[in-house]
Amino acid sequence: MSKESLSPVDQCGCGDIGYLTSRTITVPLAHGVGKVHHVPVYSCNSSWCDEYTIPSSISSRLDDLAEKMEAQNLITADFSGPSLEEKKEDLLSSLIEGFIWKFKNRTYEDAQVVLIIPGEVIVLQSSIDPSEYYTLKPLEDDKEGIIFIFEKFYADIKEMTYEEYLTLEPIFSKELGAMKIDEVEDALIEEFGEII
Repeated sequence: MSKESLSPVDQCGCGDIGYLTSRTITVPLAHGVGKVHHVPVYSCNSSWCDEYTIPSSISSRLDDLAEKMEAQNLITADFSGPSLEEKKEDLLSSLIEGFIWKFKNRTYEDAQVVLIIPGEVIVLQSSIDPSEYYTLKPLEDDKEGIIFIFEKFYADIKEMTYEEYLTLEPIFSKELGAMKIDEVEDALIEEFGEII
């Protein structure tokens, strides 16, 4: 791993903007095709695109891991290990920030994203009742992985800005639930309808 944390936004393999996420990557091994889980990659937000870009610092680590898999005759492995432990917190922060950036300017049938604070929060406003706001805030210390807390609050604001949001915090908000990072997209579609 490089000494600096990975950028949350880079380029997808298709040439579009890529957001840092993780996926399972296949690697050629002497004894067959292996799979490495939880590899950080840049992927765009399009459902039809299966392209991605592996950061160069991750690529070299992936090569080392493939060699170890061959030596130990393994077919699957997790992208982790002692050399990554010290950078795990930076990697989680970058993954969260990349995930949040994906929601910039997103509109659903019944709500739209009105503010994102990179790495901290996604704020949605209901299109049915403009005084109704929702937030998604990440918790990265959970043993289950990255968890997002889904909350709701009311405010009479013409335009939600960073400054307005800061003056509202802490505010009375009702927690609606908690979900794993890979459940967020489906939960928002279920709550607010399809992406427009």
